[in-house]
Amino acid sequence: YIDRKKEYEVILTEGKRIGRVNGLAVIGGGSAHSGILLPIEAEVVPGGKTADIVATGKLGEIAKEAVKNVSAIIMHYFGEDIKETRDIYVQFLQTYEGVEGDSASIAVATAIISALKHIPIKQEVAMTGSLSVRGEVLPVGGVSSKVEAAIDTGIKTIIVPKSNMQDIVVERVKLAKVEIVPVTSIEEVLEVALDWNGKKKLKEKIFNSKGKKRAS
Repeated sequence: YIDRKKEYEVILTEGKRIGRVNGLAVIGGGSAHSGILLPIEAEVVPGGKTADIVATGKLGEIAKEAVKNVSAIIMHYFGEDIKETRDIYVQFLQTYEGVEGDSASIAVATAIISALKHIPIKQEVAMTGSLSVRGEVLPVGGVSSKVEAAIDTGIKTIIVPKSNMQDIVVERVKLAKVEIVPVTSIEEVLEVALDWNGKKKLKEKIFNSKGKKRAS
């Protein structure tokens, strides 16, 4: 009972938090897989010596790849080389055996950017998607299972790669409980997931550089 209670305390589906995001993943393989909510926390502190990933196995590899990609994205938007000046800590608050794929990439990136720029993340939002070094959101597997898991946990908004929209096969009555937001870029993820109150200048900086990137 205590373990069960602890598990529920880890999951937040309302309010706002800096550096804390609800990712989505699948566990198990083949037709036996199921979706899970995967809370992730990031902290960014002055330093430049380490990118410390508190995760093992496949999750650790996913996080390392996401940290590498988000470093390039932050360099693009903010002109900051966080690899040289910051230490990045990423922790998966619940660890599961057999988490598949790199579908936590956009969640890890969102948590790091939130922590770096002190912009809160809306906890009623959950997300899945892979991330390229150019900030493009790429398709992932197991989307229907992830959407169902998010709905069952009480999430209100689910961010998915636009190219996965046709893969969502979930009962209509369940889908009516949530808003599903298709995205193609990390900018679109940040626009939906972050609480931009009082951060207008920062928001303009990110979204103005989008045009420059597309032109380059």
